Amino acid sequence: MAREDSVKCLRCLLYALNLLFWLMSVCVLGVSAWMRVYLNNVFILTADTRLEEAVIQTYSPVVHPVMIAVCCFLIIVGMLGYCGTVKGNPLLLSWVCVCISKQLSCCGIS
Repeated sequence: MAREDSVKCLRCLLYALNLLFWLMSVCVLGVSAWMRVYLNNVFILTADTRLEEAVIQTYSPVVHPVMIAVCCFLIIVGMLGYCGTVKGNPLLLSWVCVCISKQLSCCGIS
């Protein structure tokens, strides 16, 4: 009985964490898309453009598509994690675990 209760508790925790992971990915995707539109409308190189603005404008065409692609991938991982939790599929859950650990190791978190 106690084991079943602990499994239910862990399953609910996994639901919550996957939902939080998915919502954070959607928020970062929205901010990335908004910043892409905002920076393209605001920055115009002129003679009195500061160096910081020029650097941001130089790197923004490269950064935003990468951020949007990573966020889309994270949304897919979050949805697969949620589906794996609902179905109780260990293969999906292990794939999500590997993806999240690889992402954290790429960020320098081990």
